Amino acid sequence: MIKKCLIGLGFLLVFLTNILAAELKPYKVYLKPGTVLTRLSDQKDLRITRGIYVFVLETNPLKRDHFIVYDKAGKPAFETTALGIVEIEKDIAILPDVDAEIIYPEPSVFRSNNKHAFFDTQFNLHFDNIDASPFNTLYGTEFSSTLASRVELRTLYNSSLPVNFGLSLNYETASWSNEDSDMELSAISFGPHLQHYVYEKEDVAVSILFGAEYSPNYKTTTAEFTDKYHATMLDLGAEVLWGTRFGKWSAGAHIRRHNLNLTSSSRTDINPVPEDITINSIGAMLGYKYEWDL
Repeated sequence: MIKKCLIGLGFLLVFLTNILAAELKPYKVYLKPGTVLTRLSDQKDLRITRGIYVFVLETNPLKRDHFIVYDKAGKPAFETTALGIVEIEKDIAILPDVDAEIIYPEPSVFRSNNKHAFFDTQFNLHFDNIDASPFNTLYGTEFSSTLASRVELRTLYNSSLPVNFGLSLNYETASWSNEDSDMELSAISFGPHLQHYVYEKEDVAVSILFGAEYSPNYKTTTAEFTDKYHATMLDLGAEVLWGTRFGKWSAGAHIRRHNLNLTSSSRTDINPVPEDITINSIGAMLGYKYEWDL
């Protein structure tokens, strides 16, 4: 009988030792609003008005009725009773193992966080002021500048490099008049584009873009004649991207240079064909960004 009692006492001592060992370090609890804390330095009572999370340690792990409360520096600062304490250890145990000391930045507006190949597509509407005077050499007219509208579909791959890269497809139209007739310009072009963000915040980003495009179908037409060109375009732009509740929008300005080479004409009275025709334009744009990944 004595032997059984000694064995039972041994198990009890091991159990109590494990409890005491587990309670030797502070652990996190929730203090309810209205809890009274007694400051250790001067025994002054303070009542908290809102709930807070703190680290505590029992002065008697068996009774668990009196606790030492630690300050942000990890030093004993107050004492309190069990009345205002809510145990949260079991709740914390089911949370992901994330280091609370690490600050995880919010995804910025220009790039979402993911582990796959990430792309963005922008639908842009441009309004370009085109200098049409270079056509005067070809047609013996007195054209000046004209306003053109251009629709752009641009898809870029957001890489880990400083520069994002992709393709742009454009369709542009313009019209103007002289004394004889009205003239229309239309062009379809496509080519590679590069983008570099120079300013990035959570809700806004600023980028510069450069593109080179080729147009196999660049033409000017009137009621009677059609002139066709092969053309290359260079594009330099700056855009601002910002997030709204309706998605991500962009606005900016672009400068373009059209290098034309006349390939065919239905005119019979055309002037000697120059080697090059260069047209410059500057314009504003508004776009909408759609994001997708693979």
